[in-house]
Amino acid sequence: MKEDGLLLLVAVIALIVSVSSAGITYLSFSNLVSQITGYATGEANLTVESTVSINFSNSSVNWGSGRVNTGQTKAYLDTQSGTVTFGNWTAVSGGLVVENTGNVNLTLNLTGGKTAAQFLSGTNPAYKWNVSNFEVGSCLNATGGPPLYTQFGKFSDVNTSTELICNTFRFEAGNDTILIAFNLTVPENSLKGALGDIITATAFQARFSQKYKNLFFQVRR
Repeated sequence: MKEDGLLLLVAVIALIVSVSSAGITYLSFSNLVSQITGYATGEANLTVESTVSINFSNSSVNWGSGRVNTGQTKAYLDTQSGTVTFGNWTAVSGGLVVENTGNVNLTLNLTGGKTAAQFLSGTNPAYKWNVSNFEVGSCLNATGGPPLYTQFGKFSDVNTSTELICNTFRFEAGNDTILIAFNLTVPENSLKGALGDIITATAFQARFSQKYKNLFFQVRR
């Protein structure tokens, strides 16, 4: 009986040692697999917002006070050439400069507030604008070619209806400004006093507009 009890005790101890060894082996194997197959992930995220913004970096054309010279029937004021002919207003060079201050390409429209007859009146007045690149390549068409606006770079009558000026107005620095030059023909029998007009520039991807009273000069009686 003593021998049987001793054998049973030895068997129980052997079983405990066997189970413990199996558990240690399993845990060691699990740790090894974890180390071999372990992995980690990370992310870097940000959102870049689209901004639609334009600005008149030069927002006024002012010829000051003057009149048609004696003996002349009309005077010509041209900001593209920077000249005044047959009148004594102060010559102005350049014109209005529109800048794309956002970070996306825009579609640009212009609207004049008055026709030549409303702005100047008199016999055969003229009120024209000439839209061109102030910085090379600022205005392109949708495929990167020349602007679709057929009068781009040419003088045409100021339009009191909204007119497409540039369908791809770029935003990159050095290629993001457009010039609006003006040419006036002022008859000797034009309106007198301080005369002016408002030019509205409207830029889209989003609804946006800015208005400025940009043109001002006086006709002395």
